[in-house]
Amino acid sequence: MDFEKMWLDKLSRQLKELKGQEFTDRVLKGSEEFSSSTAPVNVIAWTANVMNELKEDLSDKEIHDVVTGCACHYPGSKLVSIRDAFRMNGDFAEAIELLKKQFVESLRDEMLMDMETINRLLEMNMGLAGVLDGNRMIATKIPKSCNLRKWLSEKDPDERRKMYCHCPRVNQVLELGMEMTVEYCLCGAGFYRDIWETITESSVRVEVIESVFAGDDFCRIAIYPLLLKG
Repeated sequence: MDFEKMWLDKLSRQLKELKGQEFTDRVLKGSEEFSSSTAPVNVIAWTANVMNELKEDLSDKEIHDVVTGCACHYPGSKLVSIRDAFRMNGDFAEAIELLKKQFVESLRDEMLMDMETINRLLEMNMGLAGVLDGNRMIATKIPKSCNLRKWLSEKDPDERRKMYCHCPRVNQVLELGMEMTVEYCLCGAGFYRDIWETITESSVRVEVIESVFAGDDFCRIAIYPLLLKG
């Protein structure tokens, strides 16, 4: 599957639903031939320009909804039992524990990771769910799986940031020393929005509070489910 084409298709759908075809065509101009084989410098420059255009033309809420709508999704089939449990009692703490259990099982059974390493990640509050913090949850993204063991052993903070993100655009921005507005990270935040909207069956807002783009060591997302009261 071609990441660039998939991402552009999602962006196109979000823009078309919000602003119509004419606006969508204007924003996407120049990306018609993009694919994962396109030179990264060209893709990044185009994407940075588009993000700045959106900031000029759309409200903060519209940017939030458009960019989070471009996210990759956690398999919905894995959330069915957690959604059903939440329907029964509306307990966020229980839902978090169930997500944490799935996260641990995935690391142990699919990535064949030892429990010492898994516990290191849990101590950093990494995973699918996040931790409760008043009327929100704070989620810390796990490093890209193919880089995870190297990331854990790497001492240089710049190198750690370069290998951290799951998104090839982010990795390339840091590798090439280019710039991208942090609003782009709402795409990654949309992963958590989708998880919690599936579980709670209600609206969820997300906010990027730390990002490797901003020189932070981690990417952290604040999650604000409509139903969660502090």
